[in-house]
Amino acid sequence: MFEGGGPCGSCMFCQPQGLHVCQCFNIGCYRGAAIQSLDPTLTISMLPRLISALRPSLCSYDAGVMARALGSWRSYADVAPGSLPGVPGSTTPVTEPQQPQDAYTGPPKLVVFGGRGFVGSAVCKEALKTGMHVISISPAGTPPIHREPWTREVEWVRGNCLEPRTYQDILQGTYAAISCVGGFGSQADMLRINGTANAAAIATAKEAGVERFVYISAHVPNVPGLDYALTGYIQGKKQAEDELLRSYPTGGVILRPWVIYGDRAVSNVVTLPLGMFFAPFEYALKHIPQAKQLSQLPLIGATFLPPVAVEQVAKVAVAAATDPTFANGVVDDWKIAEWNA
Repeated sequence: MFEGGGPCGSCMFCQPQGLHVCQCFNIGCYRGAAIQSLDPTLTISMLPRLISALRPSLCSYDAGVMARALGSWRSYADVAPGSLPGVPGSTTPVTEPQQPQDAYTGPPKLVVFGGRGFVGSAVCKEALKTGMHVISISPAGTPPIHREPWTREVEWVRGNCLEPRTYQDILQGTYAAISCVGGFGSQADMLRINGTANAAAIATAKEAGVERFVYISAHVPNVPGLDYALTGYIQGKKQAEDELLRSYPTGGVILRPWVIYGDRAVSNVVTLPLGMFFAPFEYALKHIPQAKQLSQLPLIGATFLPPVAVEQVAKVAVAAATDPTFANGVVDDWKIAEWNA
């Protein structure tokens, strides 16, 4: 909802009812409000008040002004105070309602779910090399912490995998999608983030006609007790993989890397150079005979699994998403490490 502000008192609608700024649809009430976000559930509940606001006897603004306000109705999540069209003192001119847009005719679209994260940002950067129009969908809808020049070439969109309505229109006309969504937390959180969210994105993409989908999953090593400690994580990954194989028997690819390393920015000034440790380790594994066989051993097998650079994971993911000849199915950590375009 709109944050800040009490009854604005600028019209006859608010003043007698003691309404807050977020509850009045009279455009005059937005004057001076610190507008931050909008709760879409207010729309239906406020319809009676909206109808009343349109009556000249209750509001000092004429119906023409209200019509223009409603015609430009949209989410004000990122709108700064003073930039609302039609508001007294605003520098933004009122625009007429937009006509229906023609079908998208630009470069092929590639959507990256979770494109703001460590792996997702690397995927976006790599995808730009294909010449496709790259769109990142994340709850924040903003570029990653590091503002490298390439981030200006990506379209950053706010959306939640668990709420398909927030991104289903974006998927229309999209050629391929890559999901980098994942995380840790409570067992319920891990199941929801790794499983439910990804399964929803995959199913929505299929319904929208997206031809190819790549899911970056994870390799879970044979370590006793790990399946208990990470039950939600493991079950979530499996749920997403099952949905991908069901929805995309052709055109679906699952990547299962083990450890992904690279320079990981945790703030504007702090970056973790994970490659300083894992890159030499990856190099050493390549010179250990039978390392792949040793990685199958219980408990100690995980020490023989190859870590892979985030750039390598991104290259394989983008290739799998854009190359129709790329084999369907699972690409394990060894194949990712050895893959070379």
